[in-house]
Amino acid sequence: MISKDNYTCPICLGIFVDPCKLPCNHTFCLPCLLELVDFNFIQYKCPMCRNEFMNNNGPFKIDQEIQTFIQTHFKEEFEKRQQEIMISQKEKQKEMKIRVNYGNTYDYIEEEKNNKHLWSVYVTLDYINQYDQTTLNQIKLIDLIDSVTFYLDETFYPDFVVVRHPPFKITRKGWDVFSIPIEITFKKQYELNPIKLEHHLVFQQNGILKCQISKINAENIKKQLDFQNQQKQNAVQNKKVWKI
Repeated sequence: MISKDNYTCPICLGIFVDPCKLPCNHTFCLPCLLELVDFNFIQYKCPMCRNEFMNNNGPFKIDQEIQTFIQTHFKEEFEKRQQEIMISQKEKQKEMKIRVNYGNTYDYIEEEKNNKHLWSVYVTLDYINQYDQTTLNQIKLIDLIDSVTFYLDETFYPDFVVVRHPPFKITRKGWDVFSIPIEITFKKQYELNPIKLEHHLVFQQNGILKCQISKINAENIKKQLDFQNQQKQNAVQNKKVWKI
């Protein structure tokens, strides 16, 4: 009897769909691999053994022998899993990964008696790949932000600060490190969920820069941009009619 366990993806725990075997001989579904491996980098790691490989050969190659075997012996499960992946990919097409950069700068003030630490906490947003920026008409991600809220230690007054214009940062003096929850809220018309993160202050060297990959709904942004462009075109047409 053929065991299905030998043909199960360790990432999604479903039957292999478009199986790809890495140099370490671990096999995964192609959609699962593409979700975890970023080909913008020269190297990538196996999700199982964490061995690192050079990205010299371009996209992963599907193992057609394993694919044919699964289609023959696990036909119903394979077709069901295919449908699940198709539905999932349609939803993911609406999403876009962005890079949230955050951290703090730091200076030590020798002449101060108590609050010797001068720090600034900041947040910026970047595209991960150029294609997304082109799709969204070159809009700056920072322009999507309505406000960034920094929640400070209770010893500060006020103990939270809302910044509504770039640069999204705050500067304070203090005597010790602590964690600062940060909430990024987007402009209402884009219908995007807030991004929440937390930064622990670092009082060493010049501070620290961190990065978090987050997902936002690119489809909502595109709809709003198209609406804005249509309004501009209508305004231009109305001016032409008025002149006539």
